[in-house]
Amino acid sequence: MTFTKPWIAFPQDPDTKVPVLDVFLRTREGQKTREFFVVDSGADVSMATRSLCDVLGLRWDAGTEVELRGIVPREECRLMARLHPVEIYVRDADRRFTIPICFADSDDAPLLLGREGFFDAFGIYFDKKNLLTRFDW
Repeated sequence: MTFTKPWIAFPQDPDTKVPVLDVFLRTREGQKTREFFVVDSGADVSMATRSLCDVLGLRWDAGTEVELRGIVPREECRLMARLHPVEIYVRDADRRFTIPICFADSDDAPLLLGREGFFDAFGIYFDKKNLLTRFDW
């Protein structure tokens, strides 16, 4: 089975389109929240903000402590984070599964779907020419 998603531009950079997928997560109140994540084959693990961690009702301190560093090894680029297993629902595939999400201790962190867990669930093909992403399972 397969589905395709168009790339979109975010308001902060309307000239650049990126591959995204909307996923649903369960909040602490038991409601669903729909979030748009960038599908990032360069990210080892999925990432989100600390405020989303709070919305989901996850205890920050219960997550595994990790230190995030970008490609630049400068001290000011270092950011603390917590890794939690999170169940996500992909409506287009009618599938629920659990992936590790690294919640950065910041609200400036991007929402990313990384390779660990997510890329195990789907075959993903990026069609940059046509600004489409195909998901196979």
